[in-house]
Amino acid sequence: MMVFLVLLIVPGCSQKTESAAGHKPVIRVDGNVLTLAEFNEFFEPLKMSYATEQGAVSTDIAQARLRFLLQLLEEMIVLRRAEELRLSISPEELREAVGRVQREYSEESFKAVFMKQAISVETWQERLRRQLLVEKVIGKELLAQISATPKEISKYYDEHREEWTRGEQIKARQILLPTKEKANRVLKQLKKGEDFAALARLYSVAPEAAQGGDMGYVVRGGLPKSLEDQLFALPQGKVSRVTKTPFGYHIFEVTEKKRRDESRIDGFMERIRGRIQKEKLAAAYGPWLAKLRSRYKVVVNNEII
Repeated sequence: MMVFLVLLIVPGCSQKTESAAGHKPVIRVDGNVLTLAEFNEFFEPLKMSYATEQGAVSTDIAQARLRFLLQLLEEMIVLRRAEELRLSISPEELREAVGRVQREYSEESFKAVFMKQAISVETWQERLRRQLLVEKVIGKELLAQISATPKEISKYYDEHREEWTRGEQIKARQILLPTKEKANRVLKQLKKGEDFAALARLYSVAPEAAQGGDMGYVVRGGLPKSLEDQLFALPQGKVSRVTKTPFGYHIFEVTEKKRRDESRIDGFMERIRGRIQKEKLAAAYGPWLAKLRSRYKVVVNNEII
């Protein structure tokens, strides 16, 4: 679970001066400021995920606010780097990204998303723009420097040969919710025919939420047995019941099932290359972010949130 993926699904933060905002600053990265009023505005949609039928649990909300504060801090640091690199998102890039999201909804359901989350279309588009900019910075600074050599691919294949050569594999999606009540409500929406990927992007708190909950291919032995048994028993195209783990409440959908009978490395090279790059990116992200933070003047006032 990579930290940078989390950054891609949280709201972007405003970079206004204190005088213009008229509120106490919560985060400052050089001259860019996130005010308390802005923090509360951005947290409000996320807060709904922590609500129960009887109301939000105060301790859960407090912890969620602190986690969210750290996520926004990381985002502000990366966006500060975007300024140094003179990177931006063009109107055309933003329109294309908006179009990709809109194609997954009907016009009515797309509008309903903003009603449920108490967010304007304009705010959502700005948030999306910032998410795209974070991706662009990471792509230029990290991904462009990461590769997987033929030797590394061959070594990875040999070390995971059993995974590639026998047994069943499935491709699955998940929605992870913080409370049982929230999970049950989302499950009802799924049973009414609402799109799994769209609901994952809207409600899931898992890192792969931005990808519509796509977990990729899953093989036996890679997950806790309680989850694994349920996933492999689930018919393709069907949605699971709500399952509790220490991480929260899961809903799964199996999108593909097949037996693996391939034994040649050629059939897996791209997937292995992707895994190696993902692991390298996860290892490189923390030191890269820490180095950026040391370059900027960063002030965090977490006491006021």
